[in-house]
Amino acid sequence: MSKITLHELEHRIKVCEENISEIYAKINKTDNNLVATTTSLNSVLSTLGQLKGSVDALKARPATMWDKLMFALIGALASGIVATFIQ
Repeated sequence: MSKITLHELEHRIKVCEENISEIYAKINKTDNNLVATTTSLNSVLSTLGQLKGSVDALKARPATMWDKLMFALIGALASGIVATFIQ
């Protein structure tokens, strides 16, 4: 069994500390990327919600137009009937 000198132990500890520092740097970079990704995803989801609302409003618009048309036709018919009785 070989004996490890104090100098070798100091060197190993220094290398381990450098490796740990690199690992922490990578973890911090990953955390920052995750925050940026989450922010972008929240923005996309917000925009998607707005688009869904707009599409729903556009889907409802033809029904609203038909309702207005029917009210106009009923109003015209009622006016015609009333005009007929007045004469």
